[in-house]
Amino acid sequence: MALLERLRISAYVICEDDDGRLLLARCIGWDDGPRWTLAGGGLDPGEQPRDGALRELTEETGYTGELEALIGVDAFRLVTTDAPPEGYDGDDFYAVRIVYRGRVTGGELTHEVDGTTDLAAWVPRDEIRTLDAVELVTIGVAMLDEPGAPVRSEPDPTTRTTQPASISDRATVVQRVAAYGRTPDGRTAGGILEHGADPAASVAAAFRATHGVDADVVRPRDATSTVDDGDGAARWVVTLEYDVEVR
Repeated sequence: MALLERLRISAYVICEDDDGRLLLARCIGWDDGPRWTLAGGGLDPGEQPRDGALRELTEETGYTGELEALIGVDAFRLVTTDAPPEGYDGDDFYAVRIVYRGRVTGGELTHEVDGTTDLAAWVPRDEIRTLDAVELVTIGVAMLDEPGAPVRSEPDPTTRTTQPASISDRATVVQRVAAYGRTPDGRTAGGILEHGADPAASVAAAFRATHGVDADVVRPRDATSTVDDGDGAARWVVTLEYDVEVR
């Protein structure tokens, strides 16, 4: 069966105010009506995940903010054959969602116009379960109390992080996800993920294959974009880095 493989990498930020309310946006792209979601969305080609999360925060809520910690990565795969794309038997959708904890630093609550959301609101935590919300809200709230990994204010200088000026004009942008783990003693393992693979499980498997050890993937520690724009196409890789402990 021929399936159309699609990859979407997105970044989100959860902001909480002094009264314990969380900032949410209402997404209008659902057949059965709007649903509440976290502020965030798909990355632009070559965009750093941390930059995309803050850009989406402003677009969907009107606020500016800063990121405090990377608190989790959620990945899922959905294969459907109900309405196959032309030339295919079905759709194979793979989503990788990077979630940050942040705080509002400026701006004012403003609803998005002509976008993917139509409302933004501060919602008390104990009322979130009563909302018509996507599963990502529940997942994100569960991550919120994790300590997370502090977000670097500046990217690693050895990593290429700027988007080539011509990337948006290229006919082909090849997008991939990579996942690597590092132990406290400096051992590393990982690589480009297969379509639909769970990042943390892939890192654990890489440690078994590379080092012959069983490893616990503790938490994500960073997420970065790199772009190689040679040979007439842009190869864009979003790399997830994890802290790992060997059993």
